[in-house]
Amino acid sequence: MKKNFLRVISVCLCIVLMASVGAVGVFAADKRTACGADCAYYPTIIVPGLGQSSVVVLDDDGDFLLDKDGNKISAFPAYIQTKQLVKRAFFPALLSLLTQRDAGLSNAVADAIGMSFGINASDLYAQNTGNVQVEKFPYSYAECNDYERGIINSHIPFDLYPTDLPLDHLYYFSYNSFGNHIDIVNELYTYIQMVKVQTGHRKVNLVPLSQGGTVVSAMLDYYPQVSADLHKVLFVVPALDGSKLIGDVFNDRITFLDSDYLYHGFLEDMRLLDEKTAGLIEVLLRLLPDSVIINSLQKGVKCLVEDVMIRSTSMWALCPSGDYPSAAERYLSSPEMAAIRSQTDRYYQAQLHARDNIQTLTERGVQVFCVAEYDYALINVGENWNTENADFIIQLDSTSMGAYAANVGETLPEGYEQKNTHCSDPTHHHISPDHVVDASAGLLPDTTFYFDAQRHDLTQYNDVILKLAMELIAHDDITDVYADPAFPQFNNGRNVKTILPLLSQAKDVDAAKLSGDKAKALTDAIAQSEEVLSRTVGAAGEIEAAEQALTDALVNAGVVKANKKGKNIFTPISEWLYAHYGTKSFSEIPRAAVRNVLQSITDFFRKTAHI
Repeated sequence: MKKNFLRVISVCLCIVLMASVGAVGVFAADKRTACGADCAYYPTIIVPGLGQSSVVVLDDDGDFLLDKDGNKISAFPAYIQTKQLVKRAFFPALLSLLTQRDAGLSNAVADAIGMSFGINASDLYAQNTGNVQVEKFPYSYAECNDYERGIINSHIPFDLYPTDLPLDHLYYFSYNSFGNHIDIVNELYTYIQMVKVQTGHRKVNLVPLSQGGTVVSAMLDYYPQVSADLHKVLFVVPALDGSKLIGDVFNDRITFLDSDYLYHGFLEDMRLLDEKTAGLIEVLLRLLPDSVIINSLQKGVKCLVEDVMIRSTSMWALCPSGDYPSAAERYLSSPEMAAIRSQTDRYYQAQLHARDNIQTLTERGVQVFCVAEYDYALINVGENWNTENADFIIQLDSTSMGAYAANVGETLPEGYEQKNTHCSDPTHHHISPDHVVDASAGLLPDTTFYFDAQRHDLTQYNDVILKLAMELIAHDDITDVYADPAFPQFNNGRNVKTILPLLSQAKDVDAAKLSGDKAKALTDAIAQSEEVLSRTVGAAGEIEAAEQALTDALVNAGVVKANKKGKNIFTPISEWLYAHYGTKSFSEIPRAAVRNVLQSITDFFRKTAHI
């Protein structure tokens, strides 16, 4: 009854809103744009990805919780309360170490997960129950204060990559990545209408990133009339058919819960830790028997999945369509999950229609572009981590709307001919120069750009992708992948996160105070870096080479100290332990060592007995 009442209220509010839009008129600006709706630019709405919205923790009075530095505390991906976690886990961990068995440690780990991620939990209607607030921006970037711009720039650095698009035409739609997916979709549709009223423009551009792709894809299905509101859509590494990471998790296909893999390979394959740190962790894991470690991880994962993830319809939207039926049967088949199941089933249908809906957009005159990345295996948390080409987070088939590719480290077969699934022009060549990707199999072969060896989570540090996006949202000169040689269909991935501050530091050095050789080395390094950064088509490894030249010049100039990396003794120790004792803990190794010695002695006497 309460749910139906809320729906009625929501419908009434939508009617009032739309009536107000009609009253203002699509040509009457809300006096928020300098152009008064009389310009060639289209308002652009960024729909960010996972964790790219500010969701903060509130106290019981509804006030922001602040850390010791006076900053708001983020709720994504969890709210870590260190003192409470230590209090809960200290004694079970100590007892488990002393007794070398699970003395409540696995339960403590599960409780710690629940305490930390519970801030993002939802009820049986997929409504968040945590005391959190999404920081939203119901106005343009031009009207944002410095704090708000800081939030936006931390995810998409507009401050580093200026665009011709007037800042009063730029909007950032924020939402809770663990929130109710249908509610978020409804909010986006309403947000589009608001932007039209504020700017006076009849159409807008949309730029969905990663998880934002699921929001826009659902909106195209739930609100097909939105096509009349759109001028251009630029998908950037969108999760249009989810991520196999989520599919594996929701179907209990998790690899790191295997002790052999956990102690030997998992942390290195994750590529989120340096080799030294990974080796140290592998050694420290042996403080407890592997059975205790695995049991603790199993209970922790179970808590995260069953208490948080499966009640979040936004998480379900990241489950691939091929994995959804089995996962839904596993977790959503009980009567108490019926409300959530009805919502996830609805999105599943939208997911199945996603490519058709996007095709319909293009047929209605909406320009649709896409940026996809490849040549990284998925993070190896699930069984499908290395089964097809991906960008570390999402498989290429999902981000490219169907492009065909060889697996990571492989190439297409010799003599391979492009499939031309969606391209009938015989003059178009859609196979990547490295002979890995066949873009003709993707839905939009002429408007999808590919970046080789680019990690999904580092997209915001690829300056070429950002420059391409800025050009596409401001102008209509680029109509396809052939329109501008500066932005070819296939390009190289890169990461400018480190080189930009190094270059700035180098430019601040007074070269006149340096000796001739040192001054020349610094000047040459600056020139090399600027030349590399000025190009939008480059070679693999050139950013790293320029970065190293800057670092060496700054060290020689005495501006920075050389980064002396400590000797990595942990990885060899970890490898030796695994080779000789498998996954045994330190407490088990002495017994195993004695057995090995006795076995060696026995083998020796057996051999000598035959002499």
